[in-house]
Amino acid sequence: MDTKKAMIWPVIISVCIHLTLLAVTGTIDLRDHIKPVDVISVSIKEPEPEEKPAPKKENKIKGKTKSVQSKKGKEVNVNDDWREETIDLGSSDEKYGSYKTKIKNKINRIWEYPLKALEKNEEGIVVVKISIDADGSLAGATLMSSSGYAELDDGALSVVQAAAPFEPLPEIYNLSRLHIIASFNYKIMD
Repeated sequence: MDTKKAMIWPVIISVCIHLTLLAVTGTIDLRDHIKPVDVISVSIKEPEPEEKPAPKKENKIKGKTKSVQSKKGKEVNVNDDWREETIDLGSSDEKYGSYKTKIKNKINRIWEYPLKALEKNEEGIVVVKISIDADGSLAGATLMSSSGYAELDDGALSVVQAAAPFEPLPEIYNLSRLHIIASFNYKIMD
């Protein structure tokens, strides 16, 4: 009987330790440190937008910054009451949450994969800065980061221009202009 007890005790201890470890690891949620990725997918049709020079106050990146200005071509007088802010479309900032959702939905409704890029199996991420005036008009769309493919870059800029005008900025924001950084992820799914 002593040999049976000698063999049962290590098994019982091992089972208790394993159950304790399972209980402890079950309470740990490793997903707390993972930021949700908010990806917009866009596709665009053949016509390319008419490019205009970037406004003087826009920062150019790598000397190849492309811009699309509003059709109005209006000048902006910046005074003491002028307020602008820049946000990321994928951020979890609750202040702009409902407005960002409206922007995403409007863009997603018209975004399509550029046919030429699809035929060439071109993929990439395009980062665009969308500038929206208080009245909802598009002040400009600037290419911040290229995908490396002209069709994808032009497609992202064109979809932003086609989605304009947007809803006016809510008065609670107290902004003259809102800049939104949006990432367009072009990926061909099998």
